[in-house]
Amino acid sequence: MADARVYVAGHRGMVGAAIMRRLMQAGVTDIITRSHSELDLTSQQALQAFFAAERPRQVYLAAARVGGIHANNTYPAESIYDNLMIEANIIHAAYQHGVDRLLFLGSSCMILPINAGHPVKRVNYATEVSHDKQGRYEKDNPAEALAGIPGRGAGPGRKNRYSQGDQGTRAA
Repeated sequence: MADARVYVAGHRGMVGAAIMRRLMQAGVTDIITRSHSELDLTSQQALQAFFAAERPRQVYLAAARVGGIHANNTYPAESIYDNLMIEANIIHAAYQHGVDRLLFLGSSCMILPINAGHPVKRVNYATEVSHDKQGRYEKDNPAEALAGIPGRGAGPGRKNRYSQGDQGTRAA
């Protein structure tokens, strides 16, 4: 892993910064990062050009439009759209450019079922959903819960269909 070319999307956020620290501790030296002003993750064209130029072998997707419960509830359409575009564009670019490993991270309210209980037991992330039996989504942050569902299934779906690398989802 130390010699892999690694792209960390969302490197300035809490989870992305922790990934950066861990990669550096592991001796990884070829780490690619871009700020929001340098690379628009909602632009498929920009991401395709970036992946073609940088050619990462591993991708850690910790980027998202964030702002907390209030911002996501005030601007739910923008939150859903931006987060869908970010995850779709990065996951698809990783596939198209033959990335060996993709890790898509999401918050617990988009990954875990609403009644997961404590402590959280291991769940099947590909089939469990972020709502209860009555179809109610995470009440404090429905935009985030909804936006993460497609990305949660895209990595394992590509891995199964195309036998491509290690692509998974983890709750952050």
